This record gives sequence, C-alpha cells and structure tokens, in this order.
Amino acid sequence: MPTFVWRRSLLSLGILGSLFVLAGGALVAMTDIPVIVPVVAALVIVGLQYLLAPWFLQLLVPAHVLDPRDGGYATDQPIGRIVADACRVADVPLVRLGIVDDGTPNAFTFGRTRRDARIWVTRGLLERLDEEELEAVVAHEVAHIRNYDFAVMTAASVVPMVLYYAYLGTRTNGRPEALAAALVAWVGYLVAQLAVLALGRAREVGADHASCARTGNGDALCSALVKVVYGIGEEREARAARVKELVEHEQKRIARKLEARGRRMRVAGTLGIAQDRGAGALAGAVETSLSQAEVMQALRWDACNPWSVAEEKLSTHPTVVSRIAALERSGLPGAPKAWRAADVTASCSGPELSRARRRFAGEALLRLGGWFALVAAVVVLRLAGTDADRLAACLLLVAGVILALRAVVMAPLGAPERVSGVRALLDRLDASPVSGILVRVRGSVVGRVDSGAVFSPDLTLRDGSGLVPLLWVQPLPFARTLFGLLQADEFVGRDVEAVGWYHRGAAGPWIELRELRARDAGRTRCWMWAGRVVLSLAVLLAGAVAVVLTV
Repeated sequence: MPTFVWRRSLLSLGILGSLFVLAGGALVAMTDIPVIVPVVAALVIVGLQYLLAPWFLQLLVPAHVLDPRDGGYATDQPIGRIVADACRVADVPLVRLGIVDDGTPNAFTFGRTRRDARIWVTRGLLERLDEEELEAVVAHEVAHIRNYDFAVMTAASVVPMVLYYAYLGTRTNGRPEALAAALVAWVGYLVAQLAVLALGRAREVGADHASCARTGNGDALCSALVKVVYGIGEEREARAARVKELVEHEQKRIARKLEARGRRMRVAGTLGIAQDRGAGALAGAVETSLSQAEVMQALRWDACNPWSVAEEKLSTHPTVVSRIAALERSGLPGAPKAWRAADVTASCSGPELSRARRRFAGEALLRLGGWFALVAAVVVLRLAGTDADRLAACLLLVAGVILALRAVVMAPLGAPERVSGVRALLDRLDASPVSGILVRVRGSVVGRVDSGAVFSPDLTLRDGSGLVPLLWVQPLPFARTLFGLLQADEFVGRDVEAVGWYHRGAAGPWIELRELRARDAGRTRCWMWAGRVVLSLAVLLAGAVAVVLTV
C-alpha cells in the first residue's frame, strides 16, 4: 500500500521539485538575491511549525488522553481495542489516543514521527458510528501515520513558502528585471500551492485504500464518510441551540467555551477524516432518513457539475463521491458494493447537464475575468508607463463589461421561483458559484451558520426536507458584523420567508439573501447585488472615459 501512495504522490512531488529548481535559477539569474535567503527563511518557519504544531493543536483541541496499558488503553470503550489492533497490524507504535468532548464527528492525526503520533477522536464520532465504521476510520488515520503523511505535507509546504518569500524579496528590489522575477515567483507560488493540495488529496486517497485493504470493508468507510459529513451540520445546529439557551440564562462564560470549542474543531477539520464542507447541504439527509440511493442522488451535483471538479482542485480532501469512486475502482477485495458512486457518475448526462457544461467556460470568465483585467491594467502601467495608457484603458473597459455581466448573472432580477423545499434544490445542476437562481423558500431559522459566534450574520434555514445556509451580505464595511451583533438573534427560532439567489459550489449550497421576513421580527434586506452593479458601472465608466482620453 505505501507503494500505491507514493505512486499517487509522484506527479505532485515532481512539480514541486521542478518549481523549486526553476524558480531558484530564475531568482539567481534575474536578481542579486541568493536563493539561500528564502530557503533558509522558509526552513526556519516550517521547522518551527513542525516542532510546535503538535503542542499547539493539543492546546487548541484539549482531549482526555487514555493511558496505555498492556499493549492497549485503559478504557472499556471499543475504540481502545480498535486503535491498538490497527497499530499492531500496521506495525506502528501505539499512538497517544485522545477523546475530545465534542459532538462533531471527526478523527484526526497529528505529530512529528511515528513514535510521537496522536489520534484524536470526538465523542460525536463514537456516538454516530458503529464498530465496523470506527475500524474503517481508525485504519484510515493509522495509514496516515504509517505513510509519514504529516512529515511529507510539512516538507512539501517548504516549496510554496520559498517562492512566496522570493516574491516578497523581488517585488521591492528596484531593478527593472526584478518585477519579472517577482511575477515568476508569484506564478510559481500559486502552482506550488495547487501541487501541495493535490499531494494532500493523493495521501487521503492512499489512506482510504489502506483502510479498505486493512478492514476488507469499503462500505463501512463510505458509510462513515457520509455520516461524518452529515453529522458536522447536525452538530452545528445542536451547538447553536445550546449556546443560545446558555446566553438566554446569562451563563456567558460557558457559552464562550462552546463557541471556542466550535472554532477549535474547525481548525482541526483540515486534518480530519473529512473536510468540514457541505454539511449544511446534506444534514437534512440525517433528519429525513434518506436511503443510500437518495443520499447519492443528493451528491449528484458534486459528481456531475464541472464547477465541482474545478473547485475540488482547491480543496485539501477529495469530494465524498470521488473517494467512493476511487475505492470502487481500486480492485481491492473489500471494495464497496452497497455504495455505488459509479451509478451517480453514470447519470451525468442529459440536457440539463449539457447546458451546465456549456455555461462553465463563460461562468469561469465572469468569475475571474474582471479582476484579472483590472490587475492586468495595473501591471501594464507599471511595466510600460504612459506608453501603454491606451492598452491599460482598454483593459479597464473590458473589466467593467465583465463585472457588469457577472453582477447580472449572479443575481438576476424578476419574480422569484417558489420551491417546495430545500431538498428540491439539491439536484439543480443549473446552480453554480456564479449563476444564481432567484427562489422563495419558507422554513424556520435554527441558528447561525457559524454556530454560537455572536458576530456571525449568516443564518441556517430548515424546512421539512433539509437545511440551507442564508448568507446576509452587504456592500458596506462592518455591516455584516453589526447585523450579527444586533439583529441576527431576532430571527433565530422564528418561521421566516427568504427570497434570494440559490448557488452551489463544492463546499455546498447557499442562498444569498435579498430579503428575509419573519412574522414577529420584521424584515431585513440585503444590497450586495446592487453594490456589484454600482461597482461594475463605475469601472465601466472609468474605462470608457480613459479610452476616450487616450484616443
């Protein structure tokens, strides 16, 4: 299995090594800065991170550490036997095992070496998973230890850090060729970050395969992944209700502890069995007891929409559908049979999906093209000065046009579509991070998206079919914070009608609010859609004036 992991990691490691050599050579050739300077700076910072991170994470996420005893742990819980057996089979020294008192189902590994490794599991994981699912999750985490994944990822992070420090050093160098070197370093930094993310996803797939090979039960791992993702959203709601109740009884000290615990678990999420993503979208599956087929159908967007594939490249973990599909293709004796991602991907056809694929290129241009054109205008002026005034003016005009189109596509006006429930939105392949669907939904606000955080303005709506985040966004600075402090609680626990634009990305769906009405709490309106229009028209007007003046 380690051979499989390294084979999956080879491309990312090759890209990182090539970037390091090429960027170092460019740095020496184009500037006076020796490559040793950013290398030493990065090694010092990453070295300190490697040494201190386990201590820091253990401080952030306190746990009850179980004492080792006779090759096992001093506990009657099955988790002690499961971890001890997994370590023995993997030929890994007995790890430090900690139980975190948090209802969010998660398990994560950290440390410096195999002998220094820790596995932290939460109360929520022990409550929601059966013994076979626990074995699958523990085998996944032990595989990370056996494959030295924390050391590999720490070492890989040196390359983007070196390139970033090279960018900082060259952009203020003063020499004409320094700007070109800074651009090379910046592009290299972005590519290196993508390579590190790809390396992380490869190690996750490798750990999944090791778990399947160890337990012979890929279905248990698939079931555990689904429960972990759903349980994150469910626990957020529960924690929000507990915090609200405590605050109402003026037990503010305890409430602050609950808020801090939520923040700590979000920090640990990047190290866990699954990334904290998409929970709001799918928590309704738990509440309404969807079948496996219905759950997989709810994940169809992740399997079929081109935006999911693109955004997965910016993620530390593959999507659940991708992980299930990888196990199906593994050829291992324990490959999943009940969980069929192949059936979901096979359904990726039809006119609705064809339209989504055709729109993808245009949506990608709208999402990023305007900002790229603005940056290009500034770069052109910096490089060529007044000789390139007309080109910069044209780029500014193009930026205004793209930003105006983006504003219209993200928040189309007109009569909102009344939907029967949140679940009816999950299959909508025409939704994306860019294209919005104006909808009207009814339900009750069960809490804030960022559970218990008094500054959070975003709310979670629940109806009879599921949950969806309601994003309260405004163009004015500090408006979100003020709403979170002063008004958000007025809507919590009330029946509401929300009008806004439904979007979906790899992190799950959301509704950007235009208006939120509650029977007893009045009404609030959001104006981000208007802010985008005003900004785009301002850039468009500035570009048009600049073009006229440079003719």
